Amino acid sequence: MDYAGINARNLRFPVNRPLTEAERKEQLDPTRSTGVAPRIGLSLIKFNSTYIELVDRWYPVKGFNVWLSVMGALAFAPTSLYLLINMIILGEPFREDERWILWCFWIVIVPLSIFIIGGIVWLFRSECFRWTHYPMRVDRRSRQIHFFRQDGTVATGAWDRLFFFIGESTTPPIGKTNDLRVHILSENGATVTETFSLGYEYLGERQDLLGIWEFIRQYMQGSEDDLAALCAMAPMYMPVHDRKEGFVFGVIRTFATFARFPLLQLVFSFPYSFIAMGRWLAMATSRVPHWPAEIEEASMVGDQDRCRRDWRDNPPLGFMDKTWPLICTAVGVLTATWILYVIEQALALRA
Repeated sequence: MDYAGINARNLRFPVNRPLTEAERKEQLDPTRSTGVAPRIGLSLIKFNSTYIELVDRWYPVKGFNVWLSVMGALAFAPTSLYLLINMIILGEPFREDERWILWCFWIVIVPLSIFIIGGIVWLFRSECFRWTHYPMRVDRRSRQIHFFRQDGTVATGAWDRLFFFIGESTTPPIGKTNDLRVHILSENGATVTETFSLGYEYLGERQDLLGIWEFIRQYMQGSEDDLAALCAMAPMYMPVHDRKEGFVFGVIRTFATFARFPLLQLVFSFPYSFIAMGRWLAMATSRVPHWPAEIEEASMVGDQDRCRRDWRDNPPLGFMDKTWPLICTAVGVLTATWILYVIEQALALRA
């Protein structure tokens, strides 16, 4: 899964550096249309005449790292406990000419185990006991963008001074991916001080990113009529405003990657069902982000705002959007149960 930009070595966006030539070539001008039709996908949290609020780039894939860490722990723990109990606690007897086995355990196995455990813990902590999401507020009134940092603080940049572009990252095992990225520059405009991903489409194309950019650009630069058109364009609002995402919607969002291919949802039901469970665990253990009081006061929305929308305005979900992903989740869990049963029976026959 694509975790580019997350607060980890080799994944962080590089800062305190000059702009690169590639970034200058990919720069997007807020005053000029790209000619691509606006779209927003499943990125919106809130929409009104004052601001729009967007989810972060890691929100679509949340749960994957939790699933991967739990699978790693389940695969690693039995072997580690066996070696620990038999070689250290019980003191597995070795002849004098076999003492090298114990030395190999201490010199090789123990450091390797610590490294693997550290990786498992990092994967788990990258999504659990953090924030449910990292929102971005694009304020039309003040012409600013507020970014909720991964440490819980907030960065703010002026719309007319931010550097927008299509960024590229390389994340194993996904490879090269793109996102709509924004730099906050120094006062002289020569140094990148902070970088955020403003828009992302998992498994999407460049045109999808340009569509998201056009949606945001038209929201900030367009007329009141443009606002009404954009408001009607949003297919769904993510239910994370002042609340934690529930299990059912987490399943829906996890399987939304293959929303147009229900057969693929069934084929990948085994891993995706457990990713959805990992997503629920990440949401349940994390805190809901809240903007500072001064930002909330500066962007208050009137009750008469005709464009005021959030998750409460989502249309009812049909069979393919809601029930089918839940069925696929049940199939995935049953498949895992059957695999465990087959393994248990095979081991019983060998015993």
